[in-house]
Formats: sequence, C-alpha cells, structure tokens
Amino acid sequence: MQLLFLIIKRIELVDDIMQALASAGIRGGTVIDSLGMAKSISQMDNLPAINALRAILNGADPSQKGKLLLMAVPEEQVQTAREAIIGITGDLDIPNAGVLFGVPITFADGIG
Repeated sequence: MQLLFLIIKRIELVDDIMQALASAGIRGGTVIDSLGMAKSISQMDNLPAINALRAILNGADPSQKGKLLLMAVPEEQVQTAREAIIGITGDLDIPNAGVLFGVPITFADGIG
C-alpha cells in the first residue's frame, strides 16, 4: 500500500480529480488547503528583500494557494490512480502543474 500525495495549485481541478479517482475504483481520500513557500515567506519580517516579496505577493492571491490530496492506495491500484490524476491534470512535468508522489505505508489501521 502507498500513500499518494498530490500537490496542485489548479484547485478548480480537484473535484474532477476526485471523480476520476472514484470512477477508477480508488476509494477514500482527503483534501487539505495548502500554501506554497513563496506566500508563506512573504509574511515574515526577518528575511532580506522581504518587502519586495510582500509587494509581489500581497493580498489573497489565489495563484499562491493550492490543495494537497492524500490517498491510501493498494499497490495494485497505484498506476491506475496515477493515470486517473494525470488524465485530469495533464503532464505534471510542466512547471507549476503539480507534484505527485507516493510513500510506502508500513501499517494502516482504520482502512477498510
């Protein structure tokens, strides 16, 4: 079993991604709001050139917000999940398209 992480800025795709995963037989998942590093450091006062960054990133710029999707997936469904996600997102190797990776799960309680 693997825990798949998808970090994506194009939040308008999240519902389509979840629907594609469900259609592919992937059950369960969690979506969490996320904030990229650039936006996060723009709110700090102790870094050099922070005023320039703050000017660029000031306000609630939706392009700096994203979503983190987490899914526990049996090993035999990992490739299916990847294909379902990329079918919606397109090529994740394009800059700022998103990041998808999996981490082995050594144990899992509460997963039916």
